[in-house]
Amino acid sequence: MTLIRNAFAAAALWFSLCGGAYAQHKLLLSTFFPSTHPIYAEVMVPWARDVEAATQGRVKVEFSPSSLAPPPGQLDMVQKGIADVTLQFAGVVPNRLQLELVTELPGPVADSARMSQALWSTHERFFRKAGEYKGLHLLALVAFPPQELFCVKEPYTTLEQLRSAKIATTPGTAAHQYGAVTTGVVAGPAVRFFETVSKGIVDAYAGVTPIDVMSFNLAPSTRCAIRFPDLRTAGSFALVAGERKWKEIAEGDRAAIEAISGKAFAERMAVMDRANAAATQKLLDAGVKFHDASAQFTAELKKAWSFLDEEWIREAGKRGIDGAAALEHYRAQVRGGAAR
Repeated sequence: MTLIRNAFAAAALWFSLCGGAYAQHKLLLSTFFPSTHPIYAEVMVPWARDVEAATQGRVKVEFSPSSLAPPPGQLDMVQKGIADVTLQFAGVVPNRLQLELVTELPGPVADSARMSQALWSTHERFFRKAGEYKGLHLLALVAFPPQELFCVKEPYTTLEQLRSAKIATTPGTAAHQYGAVTTGVVAGPAVRFFETVSKGIVDAYAGVTPIDVMSFNLAPSTRCAIRFPDLRTAGSFALVAGERKWKEIAEGDRAAIEAISGKAFAERMAVMDRANAAATQKLLDAGVKFHDASAQFTAELKKAWSFLDEEWIREAGKRGIDGAAALEHYRAQVRGGAAR
């Protein structure tokens, strides 16, 4: 018995001396992004390492081997405690993250880092009071690089040509946007674009970035990309933790995590800009042509898509937000650096 008591005493002393090396709180992060995607490998993994360093090992972020819920169910997954942290795409939960869809309204764009900073600034100034994150703790908001309209066949130069096009789009705003100018919208997740694009079922596809074109092997079927000056879009994402799990973490460690999240997390999105530039160059090398739409074509689309701003402003108003002021603030922040 003496030996056992001595062993327990030694173990207790050892843990008291070395306890800092063991995480007091482990946060399970689940995402639908594959581990090879730059947002996973070059943004979230380094952030997770920084969380551990900032809390001196007391908080550790661990990654689930695969997504524990489909893309629309990521918020519910965290609220139910199935996972502790996730990166939710706002476009597939418009009823819950309506305000974040400000990035998907056709308008000015910039690089991902600047748009992410603009989105966070707009949230802090306008969106926070709407209380969209009940049962969750918002850690960061980010915007991915600008999306384009990619052509499978010839480039479109007029609105009349676009009206007769069959276009694959992501669900939500993109489908709504292109549905206003053509009845040929085929909406579905971007991961399923390959079949419709490679088989020539559609004439074009939208709601994705050059990164996505390369990731989903769409380049061989793509002839061109069309950019509409001052009338482009970007997808937005929310990095959230479960509120109950978040509150279990000591106040000082929560502050340390927030110091490397929020605006600081937005700065990490420069990685996505570099990845997008590399993907764009690969498309150019493969013979894909990038065209800027004419002023007349852009003006016609701006008129056709103006209802999207109006609808978003109304939805913001239902949440107690001055949508017009929030939209103006976001775009003013974005215009500080225009995308190429």
